[in-house]
Amino acid sequence: MTDPKNPPPAAPGWWRRLGIRLAALWKRLLAGFRGPDPVPSVPPRPPTPPGRQTERRSITALTVPARGFAFHFEVSGTFVWTTDGLERYALHSLVERFLPYAHSYLKEIATDVARGVEAHRGGDFENRLRERLDRVGEWKYQRRGQEVACRAHVRVDLDQRVQQHVRPFWERLITLDYERDVAARRARNVAGVSSQWAVILQKLLDGPMPGGAAAMTDDQLASVVRGLLEERAADLDPVWEALRGVDPQNEYAREGYFDLIPGSRPPQSPA
Repeated sequence: MTDPKNPPPAAPGWWRRLGIRLAALWKRLLAGFRGPDPVPSVPPRPPTPPGRQTERRSITALTVPARGFAFHFEVSGTFVWTTDGLERYALHSLVERFLPYAHSYLKEIATDVARGVEAHRGGDFENRLRERLDRVGEWKYQRRGQEVACRAHVRVDLDQRVQQHVRPFWERLITLDYERDVAARRARNVAGVSSQWAVILQKLLDGPMPGGAAAMTDDQLASVVRGLLEERAADLDPVWEALRGVDPQNEYAREGYFDLIPGSRPPQSPA
């Protein structure tokens, strides 16, 4: 039974139901005009700290006096600047600031080393200077908590006046080296020819009539030699063909072609 004191709520009228539906439709229309809700922003990730940065700079040519102070050496090369944990622009700024100091320090070291080296011994000076730089290691500079390291890679040139003096000496050395090479090739060729004749004579002595070999005329000996060399004719023809096209004055090239002839090199002694 229904309690007369608490009657059930009356069902909403049709006007009320219509109002509820119109309100819902209005909200949809407003949402359509407003567009989608904004995506919540995500804070960006912190940038990855930079690793090792490197910058190369050419060394302005430095002039340092050689032993005796009459001539000098010229030092050039490359400065390699490195840093860890700094941006590229920071490294560039530090290089611009400390580059004059690096030039000054390199000249100080080079001057000290050059005083003990003669002006014509550029190779000795370059080796000594590189050894000194290796012992010193990297040069480090700091500014406002930022650090940069520098290492010099150098090369050495002689004084132009010294180069004019030593040029004839080196030209003569080149000529002597060429003559020694040709002489060595000629000696190998002579040894090769001697070994060939030894083989020929051995075959004659081992033949059925060794006594008859002593009585051979020049034509007969030549005939025997030609017969022994016919076995190699196929291999030698291309070499002789190449030799015919070589200038007779070009002894170096002729010696080189002779090395291609089988059996022209003396046997190598066992190690």
